[in-house]
This record gives sequence, C-alpha cells and structure tokens, in this order.
Amino acid sequence: MTDPREERGSAYMATLDPGLEDALRKGMAPIAPDFADMMVQFGYGEMMSRPGLDPRGRQLVTLGALTALGHPVDQLKGHINGALSVGVTPAEIVEAIMQVALYAGFPAATNGLRIAKRVFADRGVSPLPPVQTGEN
Repeated sequence: MTDPREERGSAYMATLDPGLEDALRKGMAPIAPDFADMMVQFGYGEMMSRPGLDPRGRQLVTLGALTALGHPVDQLKGHINGALSVGVTPAEIVEAIMQVALYAGFPAATNGLRIAKRVFADRGVSPLPPVQTGEN
C-alpha cells in the first residue's frame, strides 16, 4: 500500500515541476535516500499540501522565507520556477521578494531579485510591461 502522504507530496511536486521529485531522489540517492522520502512525504505531502493556502499563496510564502534566509540559492531558484508554474506572475514574484527587504534587509532582497532575474531570463518572462515602440 502506498503512503497517502507520498501520493500527495508527489502530486504537489509535479504541479511545481514534473521532474522535481525525480531530481530530488537522484540527488539524494548516493548520500541520503531516506531524506528524499522525508521531503516528499513530510515537506510536500504534509506541509505544502495543507488546505489552508492555495499553491500560489504557498509559493509566495516560500519565496519570502527562502529569500529572507539568504543562502538557499538552488531552492529559491526552484521555487521561483514553481511559482511561475502555478500561476504566480513575474511581477508578483518581484513584489514578494522586494517585501523581504523590510524585514530581512536589502542584501537578502537584492540577492533574491538577482536569482529571479536569472530564472525569468531562462523562462523568457519579464516582470515589466512590454516596451512601447511608438508604432501602432
């Protein structure tokens, strides 16, 4: 019988990035395969899958927390991608990261914005309105 937490966690991870769970499991396999189980079952199957927030809201909270921490670059990059995948706009991502400056400092927000800029470039999106060329 499959653990329902694992099913929920796998499903949630797939909404953020269809390859996320596989990448996590492959990355942890040589050193701590049970850590991947914990992340899928508890991190995503229990915490991220709670009914109190929709995936958009949960991703915005996650972006704020990761930005405030200032050091989880790979995780912030992944969750910016995940936020885009669940419908958070680039402008909303920028606003969420900028909000962090008030509580965690400008260096944390600046670093978060730099990471977002790279993700946006990779995804071909922008938080800014299109530039008007003057031609109609």
